[in-house]
Amino acid sequence: MLDLRRLRYFVTVADELHFGRAAERLHIAQPPLTRQIAALETELGIRLFERSTRAVMLTPEGAQFLDHARRVLDAAASAQTSAQRLASGATGRLAIGYTSSIPMSRVFSEIVRAFGRAAPEVELSFREVASVDHHRQIAAGVLDIVFGWAATEPAPPEIAQRIVASEPLVAAVPSGSAHAACDVIDFAALAAEAFITYPPGQGSALNAALNRLCAKAGLAPRLGPTATQVATLVALVAAERGVAIVPASVAALQMPGVRYVPLAGEAPLAQTLLWRANDASRCALRFVEFAHEIAQRAPST
Repeated sequence: MLDLRRLRYFVTVADELHFGRAAERLHIAQPPLTRQIAALETELGIRLFERSTRAVMLTPEGAQFLDHARRVLDAAASAQTSAQRLASGATGRLAIGYTSSIPMSRVFSEIVRAFGRAAPEVELSFREVASVDHHRQIAAGVLDIVFGWAATEPAPPEIAQRIVASEPLVAAVPSGSAHAACDVIDFAALAAEAFITYPPGQGSALNAALNRLCAKAGLAPRLGPTATQVATLVALVAAERGVAIVPASVAALQMPGVRYVPLAGEAPLAQTLLWRANDASRCALRFVEFAHEIAQRAPST
């Protein structure tokens, strides 16, 4: 295996065609430089320089080897730069997951947009993932980062999480219903309605929020149809198949036949960022740090 230091010494001597000047450039004494060039010639089995008392000249073999040596040193420098950029999180790949309603939140788009501008060499891929799969796909390394709504159960120890936003809950109601005329509504007023929900596990945080609201109001929810996509859920509201409890950012879906009415006095829903606690890449950790900074100054919805 060729010694990169010897290659660098050889290229410097070839540039200067003078051992003394080359030694000065390399900040070493001339005798060790001479010994290193001699050792390289022995290793290669060729003479690299013709030496005389008046001049140092490259041999034909040395001139040909010089091109190879420069390419090797350039490749080594490029590899070192790439490794340093990977270590700093300036380049790499990130697989980002999210639940279906998350991309409508302002903080999601603000974080992704700002990070993309700040780290253009990081390749970002996105995948919609059911809540029930968040922890498993992060732990398995399928996803690096997940945006989701705070679950009722704590994350396992191998998963780290941070709250990046909070959103009030609103009721999506048919625009022809009496509820649509309200500026704000008490959850108990929805007692007679059928609730459109996600299937079990698909939107566990939002389903858990509905259950919490029902328990607080002393209601047993009457369940309507289920939907795996937030747009389908809202479309079912427009079709007058029931009402839905959703984060306020879902109001970005301005679908005819639907009105979003704020719930009175209810706790907001936390939006969280999830990542591997122990072996996250530097790129992922940089994204987390960046998201935290953006979240401090971004609107919640």
